[in-house]
Parts: sequence; structure tokens; C-alpha cells
Amino acid sequence: MTVDGRADGTTSAQRAAVPARPRGRNVRWAVISALTVLTITSYLDRGNLSVAAPVIREDLGFSATQMGLVLSAFVWPYAIMNLPAGWAIDRFGPKVIMTVAAVLWSIAGAATGLARSVASFLGLRVVLGMAEAPLFPGALKATDQWFPDHEKARATSVYIAATQVGLAIAPPITTALLIAVDWELMFVLVGALGLIGVLCWWLAYEKPSRHRRVTREELDYIEQNQSNAPAVAEGAPGVGRQWVRLFRYPTIWAMIIGGFCLQYVFWFYITWLPSYLESAQHFSISAAGLLSALPYLAGGVAVVLGGRFSDMLVRRGMRPMDARRRTIAGGSLLTAIALGATALSTSAAMAVTLLTAGMFTYSLTTASYWALASDVAETSRMVGSIGSIQNFGGFLGGAFAPIATGMIVDRLGGFVPALVVAALLLLVSVVSYGFLVRRRLPV
Repeated sequence: MTVDGRADGTTSAQRAAVPARPRGRNVRWAVISALTVLTITSYLDRGNLSVAAPVIREDLGFSATQMGLVLSAFVWPYAIMNLPAGWAIDRFGPKVIMTVAAVLWSIAGAATGLARSVASFLGLRVVLGMAEAPLFPGALKATDQWFPDHEKARATSVYIAATQVGLAIAPPITTALLIAVDWELMFVLVGALGLIGVLCWWLAYEKPSRHRRVTREELDYIEQNQSNAPAVAEGAPGVGRQWVRLFRYPTIWAMIIGGFCLQYVFWFYITWLPSYLESAQHFSISAAGLLSALPYLAGGVAVVLGGRFSDMLVRRGMRPMDARRRTIAGGSLLTAIALGATALSTSAAMAVTLLTAGMFTYSLTTASYWALASDVAETSRMVGSIGSIQNFGGFLGGAFAPIATGMIVDRLGGFVPALVVAALLLLVSVVSYGFLVRRRLPV
């Protein structure tokens, strides 16, 4: 390894000389488009329950703590299943696994409209969480295969921005369906949309070397500008042993802790933002549904900006791993400040503005969060596993956020302590990514 941490021996000056993009057809962006559609449909299924939660609580008589349990039920199995999902993606490839998973989560989302008890809601959300676990490890693997270093964060930002789009359109769509029909039929209709994403993914994706529409020029552009060594063929043995060895590295544990803190905050937004606007800021359900879209719209813009900023640092000669982790640390610090200010806000308009600013700065981190998983290893063989392990830690935080927030609201009488906890966790993320994630993994 060279002094700048690069395994392939290239210098900063060489890395800065980014080659021209191939002309004509660029199949890699069609793959990203398919991932984007798949991501939007999955996030509609994730986000619709939080908007419908007040109506469901009134209709079925659930307490805030019970609703917190239901809201967190998706995240626990999602977090746990990230571990085998990443291994499976590295072992067998993303195409079939992600297709089966998307069909299953669409069915589970639609069936939520039939639930009537806490137990039935819990069961269906568990299935939804398990089924959606392969989505981002698979997307990361596909992006790592199809993109050179200086485009990875930008490409990742497109389908990560789709998560914000899904969350942004979920409140108004769900609110409109709640008013037009009922919450039961709303779940059925939203779940059925997932089949569109499945079709797009199945038709668009194949490995670059096997894709019938990729040109030699585009394939050379991809392969000659990747810093991690190419992976062995999908299905090759040995992935399981290397997966276990990943946990020996301090970098992996720092990514797990940092991811925990980041996703705790994201799931605070996803699961409790409409309720916060209704109960703490006294907006109506229709106003809360519309205002809940603002942070995600801002976040969608910030995801793309954050990805471009990170790739710009790479083009200017910064080691890809450093560009990613510094972007994450900076965005986390700004978000901690925004949430702390929200806890001290004195008006509803100020609270909405600060929460929107907080999601904007948070979202600057998300493309780099995923791109880091591909840049931290010296070979692409275990990219899916590294991404899923980081996301396992992240969704442990996401699993704690809904129920912890519900308990804080019930026992401490409001959302101010919950905002303070979220801000403090973001400072832990700053330390993890800013100071502890420093060495590439010789996987």
C-alpha cells in the first residue's frame, strides 16, 4: 500500500486526471434508473404507516407505546436480515435475490390493510423488514460493479435521493387515500405499486461483462477507473469465511456505531414526524401530512448535492475513503446543531424550518454512507457484506428510534427530550466517521 493509502499504487495527480465519459449509450445509468424505481416503491411501503398511525390509533385504540412497537417492528428484522442479505448478495449476486425480495415486500405491504390487532401489524411489518433487507446491499453491489470511483457517490445519490422522494410523496399520497377511501385500502394500493419496481429491475440489471447492451468503450471506462480489485465470479466459495473475518477490524465497528446513530435520527423522522407536528405543534392531520413532505423534499436535493460534493473531492485527488467519511462527519455535525435548535424553538414555523434544515444536512451524508462501504475495502468481493454490516448497525439504531421516542413522549411528557437525544447521537457519529474510520480493509 502506498503512503496515501491507495492499494493500486496510483498517485493523487493520476487520480485527478479523470477520463472522458464514453459517448452514446451509457447502460450504467439505466441500472440506476431501475434501482430508483425499486427504491421509491419500497419507501412508500415503509413510510405509509407513520402517516396512517394517528388514524389507526384512533380506530383500533392503540396507545403511543403500542404504536411505537408497531412502527419499530419493521426495523428489527430489517437490521438483523442485513447480515445474511449482504452475504447472499456477495455469494449469488443481486438480480434474483432482489427480485424475490421485492415481490415479497409488495405482498406484505398490501396485506397490512387486513391487520386489526397489534400482533397482526407486528407480524406483517416483520415480514416487510425481512424482505426489504437485500435492497441496499444489492444496490451497492450493482453500483460498485457498474461505476468508476469518481462516479460512485453521484450514482448512489440518485437512488438514495429516491428514498427521500418516496418519503416525501408518501404523506400526501397516503393522506389523500385516507381521505378518499380508508387506511385499509390505502395499504393494498401502495403495496401493489411494488410490482412495477420489480419489473424494471428484472429487465434492466445484469453484470457489466454479461450485459448485452453495454459497449466495449463503456466497459473499459468502468473497469479502468476502479480502485478496488475486481471480485471473483458470483457463486464462488469462501465468502462466508471472509464475512466472519470482517468483524476483526476496528473500522467495521466504527462504521456500525456511526451507522447506528445516523439511522436512529432518520427513523425518528420517518416514524414520528407527523405525530410531532400534530401533537407538539398542533397542526391538523391534513396539514401535518403535507408539511411532513418538506424535510424529505429538501433531503432529496441534499442527497444529490452531497454525492456530487464527495465525488468532487475524489476528482481533486482526495482518497475516496476520506472524501466519504469527511462528508458524513460534516453533515452529522450540522444536523446535530439543527435538531438541538429545534428542541429550543418557540414557534411552529421555526420548528418546521429547523427540521427541514436538519433533514437537508443529514441527507448530505447518505450517498457517502453507502459509497464508503465500497471504498473502504481493497477488493470489491465483499462490498455487499460490508455495506450490509454497516447498515445492520444503522438499522439497530432505526429499530430503537420509534419505541424509544414513544417511551420518551409517554414518560417525559413531550418531544423536546427526544430531539436532544437525537442530537447527541449525531455527535457520536461525528467521532466515529471523522476520527475512527481511517484504514482500508485488506479483504
